[in-house]
Amino acid sequence: MSKKTFKATVAACVLALGAAGIAQAKSPVPGKPGTQNIVDFAIAANSDGPTEGKLDTLLTAATCDYFDEAVVNLLSGNKRHTLFAPTDDAFEQLGLRPDNVCATFEADPSGLFNILAYHVTEGRRFSNSVFNKRSVKMVGMLNDQYIMTLGGKDPTITDNKGRTIRPVAGLINLNASNGVIHVIDSVLLP
Repeated sequence: MSKKTFKATVAACVLALGAAGIAQAKSPVPGKPGTQNIVDFAIAANSDGPTEGKLDTLLTAATCDYFDEAVVNLLSGNKRHTLFAPTDDAFEQLGLRPDNVCATFEADPSGLFNILAYHVTEGRRFSNSVFNKRSVKMVGMLNDQYIMTLGGKDPTITDNKGRTIRPVAGLINLNASNGVIHVIDSVLLP
């Protein structure tokens, strides 16, 4: 796993941590960044955020022992990213929970890293930048692969496996001090 890829994955994890907290703490107005970074938001969300926006499995995945503390350190930094954050229910669709996600990838940490990096893109990207109402848009992710998005009344994301993923209503454009989070209903598969 390259150093660039590792840093990208760490950034994704930190953003994931912040997404849950933002949802729970009533997201700031889009366009005006929140005062807390992603890690701070994630910690708050895990304690008492809304069930449909829980990101415990994502948080656990980002902090697996084989990733070291570098992931959390990167995610609490100043570099701007946009995170597509799968909920606990999204991970459960794959049989992954906080109690088994690290063990599932213990023999192949780079596999989990690739999945995490596939949920993060560079820059602060709100829904109007990600979801085009008239045509499919290709969005480059930190693992050097793409997702395809389409906007409108029912925005969708298509991953590399051809699966359709949707943002969770009311949990998009979550604005942290170091990025934007869009909570999604399925795990993106590279």
